[in-house]
Amino acid sequence: MELKWEDKDGNKYLLGTLYKKDNYYCFEKNNEGLLEAMNHGCFGIGSMDLTKDIIKSKKLFSFFRNRIPSIDNPDIKEILKSYNLEEYDEMELLKRTHGSLLTDKYYLD
Repeated sequence: MELKWEDKDGNKYLLGTLYKKDNYYCFEKNNEGLLEAMNHGCFGIGSMDLTKDIIKSKKLFSFFRNRIPSIDNPDIKEILKSYNLEEYDEMELLKRTHGSLLTDKYYLD
């Protein structure tokens, strides 16, 4: 999934790509898009280490995990049902919700 950011004028920037490979969550940043976005007001990507081109983790990065309902949410069964999911899957939730929040202009496509 591509992580994008939209500026106040509606311009969209590709910041990088999130995927899962060999049981690792991987984020491959798009240096050009990230730099351009930061020149237009983007604050980066949470606390992710942007000194590396590809970042790997056994757990979903907190920047993305904070964009979906927690498995501990008391309403998680209803939430999953509303997205036609039978079980909790972080990547599938991100895909279906686009990781959108009302508080910022990041989203997954």
